[in-house]
Amino acid sequence: MSDTLPRRSALTGTAPGDLIQERRDPWIKRVYGDVAGMELPQQPNRSTLKDGVQALWVAPNECLLVGEGPEIEINAATSDLGHARTIFRIPANAAREILAKGCPLDLCKTEFQPGHCAQSVLAAVSILVHYLEDGTHMDIYVARSYGRFIHDWLWDAALWLTLPE
Repeated sequence: MSDTLPRRSALTGTAPGDLIQERRDPWIKRVYGDVAGMELPQQPNRSTLKDGVQALWVAPNECLLVGEGPEIEINAATSDLGHARTIFRIPANAAREILAKGCPLDLCKTEFQPGHCAQSVLAAVSILVHYLEDGTHMDIYVARSYGRFIHDWLWDAALWLTLPE
């Protein structure tokens, strides 16, 4: 594997917050085909998790592999998206309410359950939403060039949350 440059934040110059966190350490690979030793999701809009590596279904025979540890060996066609995407992590209940203000996905608990992922739009920007397998958070993937805009949009929407304490 070649050496890669460290990821740069899409939010340079903004103060970190507690509710909406930018994940700064993961590597992201779009994989076309199978990966030896890892079960990839076979159903649309599902994810799998193995040894800290998440596989998110994005199209037939295509997945995003996302991990925070050392990159795994992949013997398939890949595209490195680590520098091209920004990921925001939001507690699941807050994410549901925030995204409902500008995303057409049905994120109700009975339809969008842990281990689900789906591509959609938010404020006219393409996103990928992943409801983590443990049910605690949702990750929002967006093209890095839209990272600042989507971050600001999420914060503005979060100002009006009606979550119980």
